[in-house]
Amino acid sequence: MKQEKPIKQKRKNPIPEQLQGQIYMDPKYDTAFKELFDSKEALKDFLDGVLELEGDEKIKNLSFSFDKTISMYSAQSKKVILDIFATTGSGRFLDIEMQKAEHDYLIDRAVLYKAFLIIKGKQEMDRSEEFLALPKDARKSKRYELPETISIWICDFDLPASKGEYIDEWALYNRNSLKSGNLTPIFNKNRYIMISLPNFKKSIGEVNGTMDAWLYLLNHAGDGKELPRFGNKVLGSALERIRIENANDELLTRQAKDMITQDEIDTRLAGGMIRAKAQGLAEGRAEGLAEGRAQSLSEALDILQGMNLPPEQISIFKAKLEAKQP
Repeated sequence: MKQEKPIKQKRKNPIPEQLQGQIYMDPKYDTAFKELFDSKEALKDFLDGVLELEGDEKIKNLSFSFDKTISMYSAQSKKVILDIFATTGSGRFLDIEMQKAEHDYLIDRAVLYKAFLIIKGKQEMDRSEEFLALPKDARKSKRYELPETISIWICDFDLPASKGEYIDEWALYNRNSLKSGNLTPIFNKNRYIMISLPNFKKSIGEVNGTMDAWLYLLNHAGDGKELPRFGNKVLGSALERIRIENANDELLTRQAKDMITQDEIDTRLAGGMIRAKAQGLAEGRAEGLAEGRAQSLSEALDILQGMNLPPEQISIFKAKLEAKQP
């Protein structure tokens, strides 16, 4: 793990253009997000806040890893890569995702990632020392028992079901209980915490508690201004890890690449749509517009392929472009 109080770096290269004038790296991008939470104490503090854990309920033991690949083998091998995979001493399994780009199948993706998380959690639980120490009959009785799994999605866009709120929780309910006004989940070990950062509009003076402090940091670190610590030493140390003057050249280069990739994709996709419309209108024919759309889509895909992006990301942006075609 990184040291808790980084020192100002002596750098060989100038600060990348994308980061000049900034105080912190923006944690809404992958590199800074992982640097921000590259500390057990920071991740525990964030999770305690988001899960509203107090006193003895707070997370005591935590292990985590970045870019955790979970594979499942059936007729066709499938895998997902979790941004942060974490386990607690109490047997919780967590996935924390930072999602900057909106796409049409976000809910499908969240459910798919949760399916893999549940399977991984079940495998780990059944291999644990505590489970293996149980008598044979007890192990058989727990054949279908599942661990608690929590997926936390931090989204830099408004979620369709959020209704203007910045945090929502999804769980498993039954329809008859909902009709009677009972809002208690029928299975409380399967939770989704969905955060929509654009809807978090609290000012510094309105920030109240640990969760608010972390969401304010995530929302405003990229604004180019010094941020308060809100009396939270752990959050303060995390901020120092993403302070640009504390980051080494390699870290800043990776962060700049994250930003260039995202900005270039958005710009090229928008440009492709403009050219499609212009070509179709210039030719004055429906088939001309269709031809322009196809040409621009092909051009955009060629650009994405040339940027060496992961296939999953290319497919997300392809769907995004196709959905926005007139």
